[in-house]
Amino acid sequence: MIVVLGLLCLAPSAALNRSLSSAAYPVKVQDNLLYDAQGQRFFAKGVAYNPRNGNYGQVLGAHDPACIPGTPKFPQLKYYADPAADEMEEQFKMYLPLIADLGANVVRLYNIDPEKSHEKFMRQAASLGLSVMVPLTRGDWGFLPALPSPKCYYEDLPDYGHVGLNLLTSSKLIVDQFSKYDNTLMFVVANEIDHLDKEGFAAYPCVKALTRDIHRYQREKGYRKVPLIYSNKDQGSSDRLNIAKYLTCELESPDDVVDAFGLNAYSWCDPEYYSPQGVADFKYSPYENIIKEFESLPKPFLFTEFGCNTGAFKTQCPDYKGGRSWVQVGAMFDKMGDFVSGAVAFEFSMENNEYGLVITPGFLQGQDSLKITDNYYALKKEFTSHEVNQAQKARKLPLSQCISKGKADALQSRNHVREVSDWSKLPPTPKEPETTMFP
Repeated sequence: MIVVLGLLCLAPSAALNRSLSSAAYPVKVQDNLLYDAQGQRFFAKGVAYNPRNGNYGQVLGAHDPACIPGTPKFPQLKYYADPAADEMEEQFKMYLPLIADLGANVVRLYNIDPEKSHEKFMRQAASLGLSVMVPLTRGDWGFLPALPSPKCYYEDLPDYGHVGLNLLTSSKLIVDQFSKYDNTLMFVVANEIDHLDKEGFAAYPCVKALTRDIHRYQREKGYRKVPLIYSNKDQGSSDRLNIAKYLTCELESPDDVVDAFGLNAYSWCDPEYYSPQGVADFKYSPYENIIKEFESLPKPFLFTEFGCNTGAFKTQCPDYKGGRSWVQVGAMFDKMGDFVSGAVAFEFSMENNEYGLVITPGFLQGQDSLKITDNYYALKKEFTSHEVNQAQKARKLPLSQCISKGKADALQSRNHVREVSDWSKLPPTPKEPETTMFP
């Protein structure tokens, strides 16, 4: 079912509750779990938000005349453009209430221009009971390059400059702007650095270095310590666990330890998983190994992206019927709720990869109104049907042991990096060059 959306109306009671929900902010890390300002356990029911309003030359899922790209209502954004800046208010003022009405309490952003104001986005999000995951790295300027450490913090790139100085300067500007908002949930210190380029496996010391430098900057400026989370690609059991251990271990000082660890997991692609005897059994699901690996992580664990749109959950243009039923949400609460602190569904808007919950105006030719898909209603059912167990208490667990140099070297070699970096040493903080004063 796809419903054409006119004006979204919330019941007065729902609107009232959401206007008062800011009392839950700020959310804090307590050992291996998250808690709101009232001392209640907090589980992030999130949605990834990064509408592009355009066609990047990809082929939609079905070769159908009805799947011809249309003319978007809102301006097309470049791949790394910022959809949450004040100038985008006409767009997000329509979309944020839809996210809140899912039963969500978190929006995850991917692209921030720190030279623009985000006051309108953050205030509207807070009024709807939404906290925000804010990225520190960017794709066009202020990025963390897939280079072996220490080059990922010290290389001078042609027509760009010093990668570490640019990254740290940009990240500090983002921290300056968003630390003042109580509904800033976390800063994403980096995201999937090895996804587009395998050389990113040699750059993990730079993730720890940036974590160290931002923690120190937060302290130096007297800001609230907004938690720093790394959002990891799901590389499979041994690699993802070793990366989690590395980022949650104290290498130089407590400053280089991330405050939370995220996994972008698209592994639950069937409604149920069966034993050899043909009986549905969670122990045969891909999440069973996630429990074994991460239940003793000393920091909060979140699914920072989730939601297959392949296999049993495939949906296709033009109707996008059925498909993504989000049945794994129940498992996150019932089977994993003692250590999982959140899950971010990917993603709000239909793009060419066809993960969207809604079809934004003009995505398809002749489709001029926003449309809600079955995916949206299925996620709403799951988000509103499950709550975290408030009786579950946080556990104070020892910090992870840093993996050995041999294990780090083997991880990089196994992933075919050209140059193996030394994970046992972090690059120093980049310093602005001293200027010479002439009389």
